[in-house]
Amino acid sequence: VSLLQVVNFVIYNAYLCAIYAYTAELSSIPDEQTGYNSRFQGIYYISMLMFLILVMVISTMLGTGDIGTARVSQTVASVVCASVFAVSWKWFFRPRPALRDIPAGSTLSKSGFEKLGSTFSHIWSNWYTLRFFLLSVMLSESATGALSTISTTYMTHVLEMDAGEIGTVFLFVFVAAIPGSKLGGMIGVALNPQRSALLCLVILILNTTLAAMVLTGPDAKHAMYMFASVWGICLSWLHPTHASIYCTIIPRGQETELMGIYIFAGSVLAWMPPLLFSLLNEIGASMSIGLASLNLFFAGGFVLLLLIGDYNKAVIFAQNESMPWISTDCHVSPGSAAERNTRQPILIS
Repeated sequence: VSLLQVVNFVIYNAYLCAIYAYTAELSSIPDEQTGYNSRFQGIYYISMLMFLILVMVISTMLGTGDIGTARVSQTVASVVCASVFAVSWKWFFRPRPALRDIPAGSTLSKSGFEKLGSTFSHIWSNWYTLRFFLLSVMLSESATGALSTISTTYMTHVLEMDAGEIGTVFLFVFVAAIPGSKLGGMIGVALNPQRSALLCLVILILNTTLAAMVLTGPDAKHAMYMFASVWGICLSWLHPTHASIYCTIIPRGQETELMGIYIFAGSVLAWMPPLLFSLLNEIGASMSIGLASLNLFFAGGFVLLLLIGDYNKAVIFAQNESMPWISTDCHVSPGSAAERNTRQPILIS
């Protein structure tokens, strides 16, 4: 079962990479990308809520236990996904030619990793906007990803909530996420995606801080539903806003490769917040401090997102850029120092 979970995780991330690549091709205009991603996120959470309700209804009717409910969940997910993919593959996916040929004497995997390495190296060394944004995503997305795990432990040991109450808390998260995606889209259009993400991170920091201060024992567990709702709003606000920023500041023509780097950045530090939470618990620190430790990652993401500089300049540069420094044989074209400087705008304010 564990091996199948690993395979499922790999396939799911490959699927996400393709989906985000198609999303990036829809538009390079920030307002349009924000609208697309907020609607996609709303549909995503509505689907999750419908799936949860359907599984609960079927499990209740069949009188299944925990294992039976898991089987029902997997069966429903398999049937629905297979049906949707079959329809999409048959009628909606159009033929797509390869963007470039495999270099002579190389293989697909070899040239792919070489290309990925050279692109990542250039982003890290020269493309300051993307570098700081990806670093921001590494920190903030690791905290949002760990929120469910850490909060479940917190609800169990500090608030002494049972499985039914914890399930209701996550139901509040899903329900709140639906208007949250719409709210994030509206704010992203009204301000811009960067400012929208910064505001969301501030709210996450405030909400997490207040939760750590208020939720100190079983008597305060009813307040958990309020904090969970705010987390739900922010989760469905931050993820599509991050995607909108990235889709509008990357050059055209390498969306799949760059989206792979984006997904990698969002998951590479997923282990760090739970590890910090566990270490704080092991040395005898209060679990409230452990919960508040998520703010280190939210705050780090906030600072790094500020460092991307002028977002509008980054968008204009990306719209006129096609990453010419990357040659088709998957090696970085050397060029002169002056030439490299003209390729990279100064986006740090």
